[in-house]
Amino acid sequence: MRELLRVIRRRWYVTMPIVLITICLSAVANAVLPTTYQSECSISLLNAPSVAALPPNNGNPFLSFSQALTVAADFLGRRLTSDESAEALKKRGLTGTYSVKLADNAMGPFLTLTVTGPDKAQVQKSIGLLNTFTAEQLKAMQSEQQAPAGSQIASTVIIPPQPPQPQTKSKLQYVAMIGLAGLAVAFLAAFVTENVFGVRRRARAEQRHLESAEPESAEGDPVTPPSVTAGR
Repeated sequence: MRELLRVIRRRWYVTMPIVLITICLSAVANAVLPTTYQSECSISLLNAPSVAALPPNNGNPFLSFSQALTVAADFLGRRLTSDESAEALKKRGLTGTYSVKLADNAMGPFLTLTVTGPDKAQVQKSIGLLNTFTAEQLKAMQSEQQAPAGSQIASTVIIPPQPPQPQTKSKLQYVAMIGLAGLAVAFLAAFVTENVFGVRRRARAEQRHLESAEPESAEGDPVTPPSVTAGR
């Protein structure tokens, strides 16, 4: 960590501009990326009056849940997410995206309807459209099979459409990704710069060392004259 901080402090002129650019990009992304809103509601399928009338139900459909209703709920959910249903809902004015699925940890035929979009008012309108369309499709798929009126499954709203709530998770994830990427680039640029300058510094040091260690030229070596022997 000390080495990291030392390099960043020494090469601040490289990291600082990148950090400032990253902050600006994150702020722009936070302002430009739209905030999405989401609304949910939950419905339950209820058994047919002819089944609810059997003892010990005494006509109460909440006493006659069965596995068959869960299968019917799954069938209805798949029908609602088909291309034909999506096109029909679009023509009715549903905007954004929607989903229909069995409720998490469901103990019965409970469906969760969800609509997500960038416009709060449109999301509120769309969840109502989806709720109405779901009841219509439940009735239509039984009428197509010519099910007698007394044996048809009904639906009831458990949790009414909720006020749309802002969904900021994905937006914050994009902003965080930009910030982390910018910091990574800043650190990398600092170390690359440090490495480049370090190589040049070592090269200059080696060059100075070689220049100072060069031997003197042969012409500058002292020449010892030959000795002269005196005569008798």
